[in-house]
Amino acid sequence: MNLAELHHLGRRLTAAATSAMKGASDLGPTELLVLECLDITGPQPVGAIAQHTGFAQSRVSTVVAALHKRGLVELGTDPADRRRTVAKIAEHARTQARQARSRDAEPTLRQMLPGLPDAELDAMIAALRTLNGALGEAAPDPSSGTDL
Repeated sequence: MNLAELHHLGRRLTAAATSAMKGASDLGPTELLVLECLDITGPQPVGAIAQHTGFAQSRVSTVVAALHKRGLVELGTDPADRRRTVAKIAEHARTQARQARSRDAEPTLRQMLPGLPDAELDAMIAALRTLNGALGEAAPDPSSGTDL
């Protein structure tokens, strides 16, 4: 597999996950991932959320404002720098974030590859779990913006 193929694979997997997430909640995938970030990392300024999720800071600002309007995110002042605003997940939104995070990807992967024999698909899903675990144990690459 070359780097272009790896990139294409990542985009296809992201598209499948995004599509599956849309059906799981009345929130969009970006909103769910921002809530997940806040649930895992705690209160964060928009710039930190952008760095953790890999989304553009302008996109995160828009999403945080929309989540705040819906009462899912609380906004406050950063005690370390009173000029900065910090977003915090509202307590009642934690359940929604955790449910989205706990959804199993296996049905989505099986739907993507209906012609693959079950044994091969099982092996592929196991390999993806192993890869994800190994990548999770590796030191995050700060330039990737995806260290959740």
